[in-house]
Amino acid sequence: MAVSGCFPLPVVFCFLLGEKGVLLYRRMTAPWNGTVTVPGGKKELGETAREACIREIEEETGYRLRSLRLRGIAHILSGENEATGYYFSSRDFEGELRDSCEGVPFWHPAEESLSLEGINPFYSLLAPKILDETAPLFEAKILSDDRGICSFSFVNA
Repeated sequence: MAVSGCFPLPVVFCFLLGEKGVLLYRRMTAPWNGTVTVPGGKKELGETAREACIREIEEETGYRLRSLRLRGIAHILSGENEATGYYFSSRDFEGELRDSCEGVPFWHPAEESLSLEGINPFYSLLAPKILDETAPLFEAKILSDDRGICSFSFVNA
């Protein structure tokens, strides 16, 4: 059986938390060029979501994760495209922060991140659950179009 594509597209995002707040990432490539979110990207063939998160963090920030925690899963539908987002967090990492060809990472106080100019709408919806480290694992459903979020719900809340 031939498989022509991968639907839904698996993507990962990681919230690094530290003394300076949350590590944010100003994207310099599509999609969402110019917006601010957390590091992440597409899962590659053969990787687990956890392995993809570890790789993406190192590629985009220079940090190496020593441990991480799955915080939630979002099912995202945009027109004919579908993605499943796996959201992780970590306080356990090492290395030196650096830019990448895809964007610029920077630390920002977590409590101020939701109102930061240019913040990605997906970050605004999901960050409150992820930044609350006592919150249980979430599952969300997001419908969007070219202009942004059309509908959003936590399906296990």
